[in-house]
Amino acid sequence: MKNLITLLFAFVLFLTANQAKAQISLGAGLGFATDISSLGISANAGYQINEKWAATGAFTYFLEKDYVKWSALDFNANYSITQIENVGALYGIGGLNITMVKIDIPQLNEWLGGGSASSSDVGVNLGAGLNIGLSEKMTLAPELCYTISSGGYLRAGVKLMFSL
Repeated sequence: MKNLITLLFAFVLFLTANQAKAQISLGAGLGFATDISSLGISANAGYQINEKWAATGAFTYFLEKDYVKWSALDFNANYSITQIENVGALYGIGGLNITMVKIDIPQLNEWLGGGSASSSDVGVNLGAGLNIGLSEKMTLAPELCYTISSGGYLRAGVKLMFSL
C-alpha cells in the first residue's frame, strides 16, 4: 500500500511539473530613486508562473552619498497587461518593499563615541514595466515604480534578464 501511495504521489507530481510553464530568470539592473537621489545597482530574479503572472524579487544597493547608505529589497507580482506590436509586453507591478538606510559619520566616532544609525521602512510598490525580447534567452526591462511608505520614492530603471 505504501508503494502504491508513493507511486501515485510521484505520478501526480510529474503531471503537475510537466504542465507548469514556469521559467526562472536572473539579471542585473541600474536605476535612480528620486528621494534617495542616488544611482542603484540591482540583482534581480524572476519566476514566470504562467503567460499572465510572474513573481519577481530584487535587491538594490544605492551608491553611498554624504555618509548615507541606502538599499531596497522588493518582492513583486507582475501582471501582463498587453502585447505591444514590434516592441514587447507591457506589465503592471505590485508588491512589497523594504527600504533600509544606514548613516555612518566617522568624525562623530571620535567626538561622541559613536556615529552610526540605521533604520528600515516597509512599503507597497506600484508601477509598470516593459519586457523587450532581445533574444530567446535575454530580455531588457525598463521599469517605473513608486514605493508608497513613510519615506516614499519614485524609481526609474532598467534591468537585463537572462532565462535559465
